[in-house]
This record gives sequence, C-alpha cells and structure tokens, in this order.
Amino acid sequence: MAQSARAFSQRLNHCLDETGVPNSIRERAAILSKMIDIPRQLSFSILEGHQIPEKDMLEKIANEFEVDQAWLYGEK
Repeated sequence: MAQSARAFSQRLNHCLDETGVPNSIRERAAILSKMIDIPRQLSFSILEGHQIPEKDMLEKIANEFEVDQAWLYGEK
C-alpha cells in the first residue's frame, strides 16, 4: 500500500506540475482540495503519499487531469 500511495502521489504531483500549480505543498493541497471538493487535510495526505483516494475520488482526479486511472494509480 505504501509504495502504491507513493507512486500515486508522484503521478498526481506530475499532473499538477503540468498544469502549472506552484510547488508549495500548502498551495497544492489548497488547489487540489478545491478542484475535487475534498478537505484540505485529505488532499495534503494524498499529495504526501500517505494514502490513496477512494475509487470515486480517483475517477474524479483522473477526469480532472484527463489521464488514465490505471496510470494515475501506478498500474501502467
């Protein structure tokens, strides 16, 4: 689980880089929480690689960044 959470975090951060989101974890957490309508603490935890979002949230994130869920999850 920890490795997949880390892989997810790296890919999510890559998506945020691609959209020009500032590198500050605070700013990223705030922006991500607004983008997908989740609490800021949860977005921080996801960005730091401490947890992987639930399936419906994963789908929302993948759609937001127009990427494949399997890639985002680290399966591709």
